[in-house]
Amino acid sequence: MRNPLRKRYTRDLKKNSGRYISIFLMLMVTIALMSGFLSVTDGIQVAFMENRKACKLEDGLFSSYNKINADTIGNVEILGVSVYENYYIDESIKDDRVLRIYKNRENTNLVTVMKGKMPESRDEIAIERLFAENNSYAIGDTMTLSGSDRRITGYVSMPDYSSLFEKNSNLMMDAFSFGIGIVTEEVFESYSKDALTYNYSYYFNDRSLSKGEKRDLSNDILDSLVENKVMLTNFCTAENNNSISFVEDDLGSDVPLMKVLLNIIIVIMAFVYSIVISSTIDAEATIIGTLLASGYGKHELIRHYIGLPIIVTFISAVIGNLLGYTVMPILFIDMTYGSFSLPPMKIRLNMEALLLTTIVPILIMIIINYVTLFRKLSISPLNFLRRELNKKNNRRPVKLPNLSFFSRFRLRIIIQNRTNYLTLFIGVFFASVILMFGLCISPLIENYVDSIRSTTISNYQYILKAPIEAGQENTAEKFVFTSLETYHKPSNKNLEVSFYGINEKSKYLSKMSLSDDDPSVYISDGLAKKLKKKAGDTVIFVNPYTRDEYNLMISDIYEYPAGLAVFMNQKQLNALMDYDEAYFNGYFSNTELAFENENNLAAVITPEDMVELGDQMTSSFSQMAPIALGIAVIIYLVLMYILTKIVIDKNAIHISFMKVFGYIDKEIKKLYLAPTTIVIIVSLLLGLPLTSFTMKICFEFAMMKVGGYIPVYIPAYIYAEIVVIGMMTYFFINFFQKKKVGQIEMADSLKNRE
Repeated sequence: MRNPLRKRYTRDLKKNSGRYISIFLMLMVTIALMSGFLSVTDGIQVAFMENRKACKLEDGLFSSYNKINADTIGNVEILGVSVYENYYIDESIKDDRVLRIYKNRENTNLVTVMKGKMPESRDEIAIERLFAENNSYAIGDTMTLSGSDRRITGYVSMPDYSSLFEKNSNLMMDAFSFGIGIVTEEVFESYSKDALTYNYSYYFNDRSLSKGEKRDLSNDILDSLVENKVMLTNFCTAENNNSISFVEDDLGSDVPLMKVLLNIIIVIMAFVYSIVISSTIDAEATIIGTLLASGYGKHELIRHYIGLPIIVTFISAVIGNLLGYTVMPILFIDMTYGSFSLPPMKIRLNMEALLLTTIVPILIMIIINYVTLFRKLSISPLNFLRRELNKKNNRRPVKLPNLSFFSRFRLRIIIQNRTNYLTLFIGVFFASVILMFGLCISPLIENYVDSIRSTTISNYQYILKAPIEAGQENTAEKFVFTSLETYHKPSNKNLEVSFYGINEKSKYLSKMSLSDDDPSVYISDGLAKKLKKKAGDTVIFVNPYTRDEYNLMISDIYEYPAGLAVFMNQKQLNALMDYDEAYFNGYFSNTELAFENENNLAAVITPEDMVELGDQMTSSFSQMAPIALGIAVIIYLVLMYILTKIVIDKNAIHISFMKVFGYIDKEIKKLYLAPTTIVIIVSLLLGLPLTSFTMKICFEFAMMKVGGYIPVYIPAYIYAEIVVIGMMTYFFINFFQKKKVGQIEMADSLKNRE
């Protein structure tokens, strides 16, 4: 015989359709986003790992000022590696864009053609896909390089440039102003040797080495190069190369964050379910008492009342996963491929995603709702029939202060529904964090770029390959530039830090006091915050080439947001690095300098470079803003609708009595809807400090893997926007709840519902 309780499912679903539809939509959207994200992330990770293996991704690289002789290369290869020339030339093209030109690779870092074909003749070139799309270069277009026109034959990707970092020390990848081009060997050989960067890639012969063994072997390679007097300008393992590892770290850090987001939302919805069920049991107390007295067991009723939540969750998971594998991948693929240079990928069935988006939500629903039902149904049948559902019936009511009737009534409503309102507060807080993230990304980046402009050392910073005199030298100031590393424990990696050796009486850094006999240093505020250091502390820096260690004491903190930097007296830095006392390799200047041979310039840094950085960062994060806004508004809508509706349904009979006693709808709304309005306002306002604190913690965690520091900036108007959006969402829901109050009839008070 079929259980007659099943007939109540349809009736309950119709009666509370608004609640279940809201919960269904919330879960479906969350699961669809999560399923789509995990399936795309998994597909991308598999694709680029397979591509790296097939394309023989380098295990590291090193560069020098001059071509390294064959004997030195031979000494390195004896260690168990293959070394390949991977020379390149940086070409300036329109609007100060830089295109790094390589010849087609044959041994390592093999090129993947995304669209079109590889160049075959002198007038052809293939360029990196993302740079081409960002700068509107189409296949068939012509670009001018070194006075020669080259026709674009295809879009390509390279495993050693999955993230487009021009320099490994750059804070952020830059796919707008930096790209890669591939030409034929004949074309590459026609370039001037003075323009070449002598870059080499090494590839371990033994592919079974552990991470520790790889690091040891890389150190042996570095030692061999130093022993052979190679003037290194760069040495970097694949693990520490942002162009290779950044995408892996980025996707790797996003996955746990998205999993936490999914589980938090599901737990919140599970508690909402438990409140809905508790409300239903309160409303059907006499029916439950009758069923228990008629012989139904407690666990039979638990199975009945837990049935609909499981069914709705299961249907949400099924439809959410279908959308996650069909619709959502388009969104996440566009976001990921709009930031990274990756090979083609395929959507894959992700068993972990299926577990997290189907099995886990159902288990969470079962556990939370079972505990709630078990506690609620532990009351005797007689108490259910009497509607005495509180085990502590002798508990005294809370004594309220001597306020007006309306104020005391509203306060009593809040106390009676404190569990509902606590859940509402948690949901509002969580949604506000997501909303704040979406709203503050653009102003945060704009503030960062503006702070760089306002604290720039000079209009131009020239980094030289060797000391050379410049024209207009009377307007410029010499300095020493080098890079050292320091260990950053939270990210478990070495940070590259720029060292500036400045004159004792620098006119560009006049606020510093670093005399010729003072070995202490100033550090940038970003480095101080990243390392959590202050004036008087000591920091250990390491020379990445010789692995010499230097213990330097911090004299003071200097505001310099453009990067992780250390400022030291020029003579002291030269002595530290064993340079000649008069050595220099850079100029500060507020006017553009002229050099006889531009090839001796290693880099030119201007404040406008940071504008391009800001554009890249805005592009990378801007796609997340509407998603964050959408998720936050959905959470607001669902929680506010369900929980305010429960309060009204729970008090429907009392509202009916009040209408009999002559209260008009306007007065009743003030009594029963005003408490929710008060709770929403209090939740939004009191939650702002906690929201701000949580946002700062989350952003610092997100920036942990980045080789730089961006301070959290939340302008005051963001707080106002959060309150306005939250209140607008509530007033939208409140409009429908007012209509619900108006639909309650006076005749309801005559029904035997008590």
